[in-house]
Amino acid sequence: MDIAHLTATGGCWKNAIAQLKEEEPLIKFIGQVELRNSRRVYYQEDSYRVEQINPNREQVTYSYDIPDKAVEYLYNKLKGCKVTPKDAATVLQPVAKNLNLPYNYDHKLDYYAQEALVVLVALSKASLTKEGRAYFYTIA
Repeated sequence: MDIAHLTATGGCWKNAIAQLKEEEPLIKFIGQVELRNSRRVYYQEDSYRVEQINPNREQVTYSYDIPDKAVEYLYNKLKGCKVTPKDAATVLQPVAKNLNLPYNYDHKLDYYAQEALVVLVALSKASLTKEGRAYFYTIA
C-alpha cells in the first residue's frame, strides 16, 4: 500500500502502518550464549532461532530453527540432570520425527540438540559449564 493509494482512497497512513505492523510476526530477542562462538537466541511464533555469530565480522554464519515443543520436551525429560549434547540427542532421537525435527539421527542431531540446549541456557532453564573441550548443561 503506497501513499498515492492512501491519498486516493482517503486512507490514513498511520492506520496503514499500524495494520502492517500487526501482520508482521513478532521476533523477540531471548539472549546470547557464549560457547566457542557466540549464539544469539530469538523467539518467533512457535519456534526459537539460534544464530551463530562470527566474532570477527559480527556476521551470522549459520542458524537453526528449533520448535518450542522440542525445547520443552528436552526440558521436561532432562530436568535436574547434567548432560552433554549427545545425551540430549539420545533423548530427542525417538521423538524427532513426531516433533518434525530436520534431523532424526547421527551427528547432525547432536549439533541440533546442542542448539536446543543453548535455548534452555538463554531462557535461564539451564546453566552451562566447560570441562576441558566439552560443554555440559545442567538443566534447572
